[in-house]
Amino acid sequence: MRLVEILEGRRQALRVGEVASLFSVTPQHIYKMAARGSLPSLRIAGAIRFDPQELAQWLRAKENRMIRPETQRHQSVTA
Repeated sequence: MRLVEILEGRRQALRVGEVASLFSVTPQHIYKMAARGSLPSLRIAGAIRFDPQELAQWLRAKENRMIRPETQRHQSVTA
């Protein structure tokens, strides 16, 4: 099962540790990404939480950015 599908199946806000585990990174890395605004997050009573649907959308956008340049490069090579 793809990570996006796992996130879409979740209905409750995720904690930092859960997101870190899903992404195979440290909780500190997740905190830094959230603080920089590079990862969509929420603050609830001082705690950082993540909407799984927003994370799924964020991952899809990242996938599209990674796929598009590769596709364009192959087109220019074959043209």
